[in-house]
Amino acid sequence: MFYKNHKYLYRYNNQSGFTLIEMIVSLGLFAVVSTVVVGSLLVLISSNRQFQIEQSIMTNLSFAIDSMTREIRTGTAFYCEYDFSQSFISDLNNKTTADTNDCYSYNFANFKAISFVETGNSITSNIGDRITYYYDKSAKKIFRRVANNPARALTSSDVEITDMDIFVTGTDIFSNGLSGNVFQPTVTIYIEAQEKGAVSGNSKYKLQTTVTQRMLDV
Repeated sequence: MFYKNHKYLYRYNNQSGFTLIEMIVSLGLFAVVSTVVVGSLLVLISSNRQFQIEQSIMTNLSFAIDSMTREIRTGTAFYCEYDFSQSFISDLNNKTTADTNDCYSYNFANFKAISFVETGNSITSNIGDRITYYYDKSAKKIFRRVANNPARALTSSDVEITDMDIFVTGTDIFSNGLSGNVFQPTVTIYIEAQEKGAVSGNSKYKLQTTVTQRMLDV
C-alpha cells in the first residue's frame, strides 16, 4: 500500500510543465504581436486625427468660398484692390456704383480685397452700401464686412489661411458697343489653408473657383 502511494506520488510529482525556453518563446511572440497591434492602433489614431484636420480645413474653405461666390454672383460694381495697409478697406464702402477696378495677382500684398454693391438690399440697409471680402495676411484669416459694420472672420480659429488671390476682370460697364467693355465681370478666387500652428512645408489645402456676375453688365 505504501509502495502504491509512493509510486502514485512519484508519478504525480513527475508531471512536466512549461520549460524556460517555451516561456521565453511565448513571451517573445506575445511581445511581437503586442507591438504590431499597438503600432496599428497608433497609425489608426494618427490617420483619424489627420482626417479630422482635413475635414475641418475643407469645411472652412468650402464655407468661405460658398459665402463669397453666393453674394458676388448677385453683386455689381466690383472693386478689387491689393495693398500693404488695411486703411484702404474702410474707404471701400465710399465707392459709388460707378467706381470699378480690375485686379490681378500681387503676392507681396498684405491685404487683398474685393468690394461690390449688393443687388436687392437684402443684407445692406442702404442702397449703394458695399459688401467687402478681404484677406489679412498677418491674421491669416478671411474677413467679411457689410457697409461700415465691424468685419467678421469667415474661418475658425484652428485654421490658418496662408494665401488668397483674387483675380477680377471686366468690371467696366458695357457701353457704346465694341468701344466699351463687352465682357461680363468675372471673379476668380484662390485660397490656400493649413492647420493652425502647422510646421512650414506641411500639407496645405487649396481651393479655387470662378464666378461670373449673374445680372447683365449694361
